[in-house]
Amino acid sequence: MLYETLNQPYLFFLFIIVGFFSGIVFDIGNYIKFLFGNKKVPCFFIDFLQTSIVLIILFFTNLKHNYGQFRLFVCVVFLFSFLLQRNTLGKVVAKFYLSCYNMLNKLINKPKKKNDETNKNG
Repeated sequence: MLYETLNQPYLFFLFIIVGFFSGIVFDIGNYIKFLFGNKKVPCFFIDFLQTSIVLIILFFTNLKHNYGQFRLFVCVVFLFSFLLQRNTLGKVVAKFYLSCYNMLNKLINKPKKKNDETNKNG
């Protein structure tokens, strides 16, 4: 029993990090969905994949470091850090993805516009 109580601050910190990185997995998945144009089949597949990856990460982290014992504080800390990431850094990352997408779109469309103008004039 002593080891379990000494291990709790470590588990608290570990599941904060795991929840935070799980939010990043969802950020990456949302960017991929954005690139697909939010079509139903790729969105469903990506949502399923995101959820599966997050649950696998949570399960194996809990299995390795908490010996498979799910406790209420593990779930609460994980969900809190996940939601914190989604509502703070997740929004910043989404803006960054959007600006990168717009820059790439401008770079790709700029030569197309020049070619279209030369074809119309020529």
